[in-house]
Amino acid sequence: MRLLIAALSFVLAASTAQAKQLTDLYQAVVPAGQSQSLWQQQALAQVLVKVAVNPAVIEQSAIKAELKNAGNYIKTFAAVSSEQGPALKVGLDEQKVQQLLSQHQIAIWGARRPAIVLWLVQQTAESRTFMQGAAHPVLTQLQQQAKAIGLPLELPTANDSYVPTLSQDDVWAGNWLLIEQASLPFSADQSLILLFDQPATGQYRLTWQGYEQDQLISNELLANSQQELAAQFLTSLTTQLASKFAVQLGSQQDQTELELDIEGLTNFVDQVKVQQMLSAMLSVKQVTVKERKADLLKFKVQLAADRSAFINSLSLERRLQSLQTTEQTGAVTNGTATAGTETTEVTDELFAEMAAEMATEPLAAPTGTESAVLRYRYIPN
Repeated sequence: MRLLIAALSFVLAASTAQAKQLTDLYQAVVPAGQSQSLWQQQALAQVLVKVAVNPAVIEQSAIKAELKNAGNYIKTFAAVSSEQGPALKVGLDEQKVQQLLSQHQIAIWGARRPAIVLWLVQQTAESRTFMQGAAHPVLTQLQQQAKAIGLPLELPTANDSYVPTLSQDDVWAGNWLLIEQASLPFSADQSLILLFDQPATGQYRLTWQGYEQDQLISNELLANSQQELAAQFLTSLTTQLASKFAVQLGSQQDQTELELDIEGLTNFVDQVKVQQMLSAMLSVKQVTVKERKADLLKFKVQLAADRSAFINSLSLERRLQSLQTTEQTGAVTNGTATAGTETTEVTDELFAEMAAEMATEPLAAPTGTESAVLRYRYIPN
């Protein structure tokens, strides 16, 4: 099994996938022709939902009351055209929005977010097919719901002209090597399969699976319709992702400062890029260069949230490879394939050695303490 995971890790490492940077996180588009108070409240509500990645956030009594003061959060607005007609594009104050949510102990997400690719297959008594087409009600619902909360979703089969490079049977059987290979063109951080069937009259079931920390995770939902299942799935998915990527500002207890060592910074431009990237993270209060030595930079990072939140933020940056993780798991040490080496050749070699390794490989020793220094390698584009 570990060699299977290694093969999947190689497939992902060979891609250029990385988290998506939302450029409109603190912007909203609302219908024109309304009272000023109404469009301001709608704009603030839209942004709060995206920042918290939770539609229910605006139902909390304190937040609902603050919507009446939405004008205090508006920075800019301009008339624009939308698919629904004349509209206003509204820019909100990032710092004030964050302060409002943090004041009420509501975790928030930064603009850097994990991109997810979904493969949806439905099975009936007669057939097994992809859910496909821009007008498919389940795909449409997922796209609209994901857009509202700012979660980057890729739905390959939503394109009417898309021809899947794997079969519905491959997806249903969980052939993960083929699934990941088919997902590479979409630059996603994670691939999930959604399997719909109908175990009883009037009842629909959704089984969704994916890999998380080298473990296959499987979840099952039941509902009265496929659309209801899709809504439940996205709520469940964002709840799981929030446990990893949502940041509770000011939540750090003991360690408020740490050292971050990054190798592979061979030029000044990359050094500046990394420092700017770190400074933009919600979990970082301040970052300074502590020491330069050849291609190694030692950063002093003052945290604005828990250490785990900072590490999870780093995991969204594919250009940063954790050296601790590499040493402990024996994962691939390069972010790209070696020149002249094909993915299929590497995975074939991995599977050829699987039986021997499973028989002889000792269990990894557990790590009981956290390292005082975080070590990463920078992989240029």
